[in-house]
Amino acid sequence: MGTTLVICIGNLARGDDGVGHEVARLMRESEPVPDVVVLSATDLDVAMAEDVAAVDALVIVDAVRRGEPPVDVRALHAGPAPRPTGHGIDPASLLAMSVALWGRCPRAFAVTVAAPEMGHGERLSATATSAALEAVSVIRRIVGQAQTS
Repeated sequence: MGTTLVICIGNLARGDDGVGHEVARLMRESEPVPDVVVLSATDLDVAMAEDVAAVDALVIVDAVRRGEPPVDVRALHAGPAPRPTGHGIDPASLLAMSVALWGRCPRAFAVTVAAPEMGHGERLSATATSAALEAVSVIRRIVGQAQTS
């Protein structure tokens, strides 16, 4: 059984864009899943590449401006090596840094969550709140499959 890292990202000050933090909170407050580490942050960061290299599976949770579907899952793959900018990076670049610096790239998935309202404010819409609950179930399935294969 391997370790899974779940990184939930988003901007808490932009309404539904902060839904990733709600997913992280729900994951932390629900029944614990062995060998799962949950992080939340505003964006992906180059410093996370070391954490990524140390796990067997990675799930990145982020908001996408849409109403439907509530949750979507896609496989992620390492992309071209990023240029260092000091700012956040995309998932493919994070995986590429993991490979370039530590020679490891876990199986990785993007879980996007419906987030139709991204105006100023810290409240989640009913759509994003409901989608966050569904995302937790989806992530638990992904983790279960990753840990049995």
